Amino acid sequence: MTWLLFYLLAVSLYDLRTRRIPNWCTYPLILVGMITHFPGHMDLWLACFLLLSAWASGWMGAGDVKLWMAILWALPDSNMPSLILLVFLSFLITGVMQFIWRLIQKQSLIGMKSPAAWRTLPFLLMVWHVH
Repeated sequence: MTWLLFYLLAVSLYDLRTRRIPNWCTYPLILVGMITHFPGHMDLWLACFLLLSAWASGWMGAGDVKLWMAILWALPDSNMPSLILLVFLSFLITGVMQFIWRLIQKQSLIGMKSPAAWRTLPFLLMVWHVH
């Protein structure tokens, strides 16, 4: 699982610099994970559905969803039951961090997009928790 942490760190730093996560960084990991876990656990499919719903409603960017899905598909089978909990916790952590950031910056609490740096931190926390 150490390789996943380094992968996540590299992609997060790239995202911070360019504000973009290329498809070639995430799709191979998703594909290998889908092949490895075929047909997959219901928890995994539900977590992916929640992520796609968050993207469709504008709560998350496409790169964030792709990165989350790559991480979820790369996790071992022993972590499958806690996937939905991890997705919800990451949403909660991100929301609290955005709230605090906007209070510190004296910005409006609604109607603004969050800085890119805050979006990548829950991924690091999730991988650290799993490892």
